[in-house]
Amino acid sequence: MGYRWLIVATLFVLAAGCKDDADTQAPRPDVGAQANNAIGEDASFADGAVGEPDCLSTRDFFSREVWGPLMSTTCTGCHQLGGAAFEQNSRLTLLPSNYPGFLDTNIENLREAMKVQFGGVSQLLLKPTGRVAHGGGEVLSIDSAEYAALEEFVRRIESNEEETCPDTSSHDAFDDLTMLSPTQTLRKAALHLVGRLPTTNEYAAVEAGGEAALKTTLTAMMGEDAFYDRLSTLWNDIFLTDRYLSYRGHATGVLYREDFPRTQEWFAGLDDATKDRVNFAVAREPLELINYIVRNDRPFTEIITADYTVFNPFSANLYEVPLQFTNAQDAGEWRAAKIGVTRDGSRVDFPHAGVLSSPMVLSRFPTTPTNRNRARARFVFKTFLATDILRVAERPIDPTASTAFLNPTRDDSACNVCHYMIDPIAGAFQKFDDNSQTRYRPERQWYTDMFAPGFGKEAMTVSDFDDALQWLGQRIVADSRFALSIVHIMHEGLTGRAPLIHPEDRAAAGYDARRNAWEAQDAYFREVADAFVGADYNLKVAAVAIIAGPYFRADGVQATPSAARLIELGEVATARLSSPELLARKISALVGVRWDRSWDKRELLETDYSILFGGINSDTVIDRLKAPNGVVANVVWRMANEVSCKATGYDFTHTKAKRVLFPHVELTDMPFAVSGDEVPAAAARIRENIRYLHLHLLGEELALDDPAIERAYVLFVETWQEGKQGVADGTQPDWLFWACRAEKNLETDQPLPEANQVRRDPDYVVRSWMAVLTYLLADYRFLYE
Repeated sequence: MGYRWLIVATLFVLAAGCKDDADTQAPRPDVGAQANNAIGEDASFADGAVGEPDCLSTRDFFSREVWGPLMSTTCTGCHQLGGAAFEQNSRLTLLPSNYPGFLDTNIENLREAMKVQFGGVSQLLLKPTGRVAHGGGEVLSIDSAEYAALEEFVRRIESNEEETCPDTSSHDAFDDLTMLSPTQTLRKAALHLVGRLPTTNEYAAVEAGGEAALKTTLTAMMGEDAFYDRLSTLWNDIFLTDRYLSYRGHATGVLYREDFPRTQEWFAGLDDATKDRVNFAVAREPLELINYIVRNDRPFTEIITADYTVFNPFSANLYEVPLQFTNAQDAGEWRAAKIGVTRDGSRVDFPHAGVLSSPMVLSRFPTTPTNRNRARARFVFKTFLATDILRVAERPIDPTASTAFLNPTRDDSACNVCHYMIDPIAGAFQKFDDNSQTRYRPERQWYTDMFAPGFGKEAMTVSDFDDALQWLGQRIVADSRFALSIVHIMHEGLTGRAPLIHPEDRAAAGYDARRNAWEAQDAYFREVADAFVGADYNLKVAAVAIIAGPYFRADGVQATPSAARLIELGEVATARLSSPELLARKISALVGVRWDRSWDKRELLETDYSILFGGINSDTVIDRLKAPNGVVANVVWRMANEVSCKATGYDFTHTKAKRVLFPHVELTDMPFAVSGDEVPAAAARIRENIRYLHLHLLGEELALDDPAIERAYVLFVETWQEGKQGVADGTQPDWLFWACRAEKNLETDQPLPEANQVRRDPDYVVRSWMAVLTYLLADYRFLYE
């Protein structure tokens, strides 16, 4: 397969720098007005070598030749939000690279700025060269390469002859990679999405229909209940509302008791099992809203615009919502309705706006009388606008300087650069109490010493205050960043990798390669976002596009890559450490047994070992482990030993046709006879079953003479020889340890027929297969996706 990587390379996060003097950038004599020439040393994606692309679109030209060498270092210091030019109401505002869509936004801002001309020449060329008044003075020489690039950019925009490159796609950046085949992708995706292997019919359909059939089959899988379990886990990583499942009554306890009186005496009078069901239903409301939207193919914009939420029989009872259910005891039946609260003796609707108004989300991202919903605004920016607001205006701040201002959040430029964006969105949450997080207060007014509620440059009118969150949601989904943010979340959820950050330090080693990697990923994100929007915001379309893309499917490169190419490919690979939830489902699907607690049958990887294996608890631990450590390794060996112990004997209680692990052998198959001579037929069957286990557990098709098959066979033989001798010597028992015995049906918990039970192992065959199974379950290919 050529060069293959096992563990993902490091994600490089570069701190942004700032230069005041344009002369610190060495002029490049090859910069000129030739639009389609690559300028500087840039790594080409097509062949993995450093060289010049055949074509640069206007957008790419701006990124490589104007933004990088000039504007990011010379112009943004004054023209960014909160900069000196911004404070003086300059026509030109430049957004930093940590702002999503910064290239397109800056191009549009420059397009508007260059319309102002003096003597037929755009101010964009005159001001930085000092030929007309410029607050920053002369920062650019007319003879410099940077000026030539700026002049070419202006020419492209003003002439309406913006360059586009033929047949360009993000996938061109990955031409030198090997990808999982459609059937291999189907296997990986099925285990990830629905926790099972593909069926024979699914394999056959994809084998015959290729990529088109793969997408159709994946979409069909997204109708299964198991997919919505996975979707809930993925989005809980964002909302962290499973925190309220930590103990009985946690979710119901955060609801405002006067609005929701059943949280008191009614809830206290329930039996413990019903309390757990009610608490679960209340806690899971925002995640089930997402499931409801996706399951019914509704536009995913409803995640923040829905004028309803969802209830099952237990939450509907607590919220006193009059809904009819098919089965009043079915916790999996969710229906849409509105929460009602009593005001002045009348029932009024809760101001629904998708998850923005969810009582659980409001509680999980609380406010205070001094915070004034700003933490919630940051959550909105990060989750639905792909913007880390604290990084947009990242800069050193003197905490004593703001004491010179009576209201620093409005008047101090070091503060208002963030508050100019945060406070208007914070104002959309104005109708909720600062202390009782879920208390709806329609009479409440906003603070007059803060920026007025609104979004971007649009202020919210007073008449919209009653529906402020709905107003906000409608504006967010109309912003291009919304689609991008959803794609970012789904990408990280499905691949385990956060979006790349645009590099800033052009002097840093590997800058060109990192920029290339960012550009390729940015193009890929925009393609997926366009497909998502074009499908009326159907989340399934975005998920399928990500699974069909290179970041989910890349498996290797066709030739040994250069050092620069390795940097470009640092975030492109199939190697992703499985989360505890994914590994638990994988064990059940591939081994046929669950690694669970004996006393309550809950998955050990989702309880006792969840945090130890890198999971989260949605409370004190909210970031998943990306790479294994010593503790993870210990959990792996325990899992491999205990699962092989539980599964091996049990699999032999079934007929060959129904076995999951050992369909080619019997317990009477031993590699050598009593005489010491090899038994060729038995040895062949053992090797064949080992080959089957490699395919079944690790997804790799190997020839019988492959070294990996031989290693596992030697492990089996040596374990068998040593163990069989130990039984003969009396140093090893001829019976299995109690946890390894197969005495009952693991699905029904009923005893197996006596003839089918596996309790003894006089020939040490069961334990030899346990050794092989342990070896494979601890293989990185089983632990990683």
